[in-house]
Amino acid sequence: MFVFLSEGLGLNLLITALFLSLVGIGIAIHYSKKKDYLGNILLPCVLIAISIIFFAITFSFPMEDVGPAVVPYLWIFWTVILCSLILFQVMRGSGDPDPEPGRLGFLLFIIALIVVYYIAMQTTGYFLSTFLFLAVMMHVLSYRKKSVIFLVAGSWVLFSYVVFYKILFIQLPLGYFEYFF
Repeated sequence: MFVFLSEGLGLNLLITALFLSLVGIGIAIHYSKKKDYLGNILLPCVLIAISIIFFAITFSFPMEDVGPAVVPYLWIFWTVILCSLILFQVMRGSGDPDPEPGRLGFLLFIIALIVVYYIAMQTTGYFLSTFLFLAVMMHVLSYRKKSVIFLVAGSWVLFSYVVFYKILFIQLPLGYFEYFF
């Protein structure tokens, strides 16, 4: 069944069903006593839905022991677990209600940074662009300890290099630095 849902008509049906489910959840929450928690419920639900779509897509990948589906499985697993924990907290009543809407310009700026990161990854490679992206994002999000920013960004790049590039042999975009690795 997942092979059918991994591409073509099956994938389109899955996406449509998940979209309609999210709309239904949103409408149900809007008219329930959890109305003030709409964003806190819908955001994890959207991430879980996206994870389901990515999980279905991985069934079109080649089957290998440590193949191209391993990293998506890791991300999908942790995304679903953490989003489920958030949903559990909200349903239990221990979460805060949604904040007042605002700062749309800041959101658009963050989206622009993500697009620039994606483009930079193709030219400067994963390692340099990820280091710069993490450092800039932490600074934009008001964290000001430069030593911690560089330590976190550098640690993530080193972790990515060792685990994904050297141990799992996952080909990451290297950009201009392709001949150095």
